[in-house]
Amino acid sequence: MNELVAKPVVKNKFWIVEQSGSQVATIQAIDEAGGFAYVHDNEREVFPTIKLISKKYNIQFARADKPTRPAEIDVYGFPVTGAAAYNQVLDVQRYLPIYTKQAKSKSFFCAGHYLVQFGRNWTLQTCPKLITLNRYTYQGPFKTRLNAETALKELNG
Repeated sequence: MNELVAKPVVKNKFWIVEQSGSQVATIQAIDEAGGFAYVHDNEREVFPTIKLISKKYNIQFARADKPTRPAEIDVYGFPVTGAAAYNQVLDVQRYLPIYTKQAKSKSFFCAGHYLVQFGRNWTLQTCPKLITLNRYTYQGPFKTRLNAETALKELNG
């Protein structure tokens, strides 16, 4: 007989119990009364602890996979803030790496670090909106924050 494995769906609240890759039961935390419910074959058993369920049915609990940090994302070699970059385009005339943060978005951002002039002051911005660069004087894009900070010191110096 293959062993039962409980895989977490919601941390410390809900598990799916599988045997040979098929779902055979669920385990749910009971908020009102405390304890846990083991639901299998149209039956519901309540236990005060997870350990008692594990002991009675010989269930092994799988650990939740830790979310991995995504690799650095870039658009045409310039860094991007956020988890993804969609609709990537390079504005060749102004050399602006442009992208959206969602597949269906109509709000465009520019990858990299920029110095943007608001009035008399220059500020450092990472991945500003395209509309900001259209409205204000800017310098960039810079591939690293350090390069942008060095240029900012020269402008404000």
